[in-house]
Amino acid sequence: MNGSARVMLALLAFSTGAGADAGNARTGASKAEAILAASKRATGAAAWDKPQGCFEEGTHADGAIHYRTRFSLVAYGMRVDSDRSGRTRAMGFNGVSSWLATGDGKVDVRSDPVSLRDGIVTNYLSVNGFFFPDRFPATFRYLRKAREAGKKFDVIEVAPEGGRSFEAWFDVRRHLIRRVVDNKAVPPITVEADDYRKVGDYTIAFKLNIFGPDGAVADRGAVTSFYCGPIESSIFDPPVVPRFVQ
Repeated sequence: MNGSARVMLALLAFSTGAGADAGNARTGASKAEAILAASKRATGAAAWDKPQGCFEEGTHADGAIHYRTRFSLVAYGMRVDSDRSGRTRAMGFNGVSSWLATGDGKVDVRSDPVSLRDGIVTNYLSVNGFFFPDRFPATFRYLRKAREAGKKFDVIEVAPEGGRSFEAWFDVRRHLIRRVVDNKAVPPITVEADDYRKVGDYTIAFKLNIFGPDGAVADRGAVTSFYCGPIESSIFDPPVVPRFVQ
């Protein structure tokens, strides 16, 4: 907008054709990695490697919902606290389970495969996980060049380990991520990033629009503040619901 074994693509080399495919795969991965490295340089370079995490505040639903997001840059972990007309809720992901806590004290914790994949993809995109391949392992593949409204884009397939693959569109001129297409989500969604601004050492998008499968706007988000620094990892765990003994 990590750390365990990757699923490797086994390429048979018993024919000339297979050898060419392997070469093309390596070329595609190298080109994708070069584009991702350029994007990291354009938005903060090595400054991204220093903090434990970042904090973001803003609104979505055209300003009706105020949120505060906290996320780790060293391992999977994120939390979003939101308020809509006094109704609060919190949701998070700690790398092994996703959870939702509502204002009435109820907590729903999920660790099934679908929830885990969704949590990984959401968390990965929130932290630009492709900036940290050693922390958040993924495979990358260059797909194509695209042109829209007079702008050129490099389109890359990103597949985070344990998640699902999605398309990331990078502006050829400024190397900024402009679009994410997640056709494997239910329902499929597209996220577009705009209004990039420099905040301290970082350049981030201040506007995020989400589009549904019909192309209509499903949500609009606006960032109001962003900073990075130390973070306590326990905030990403599900809240403990008190048990009362009668």
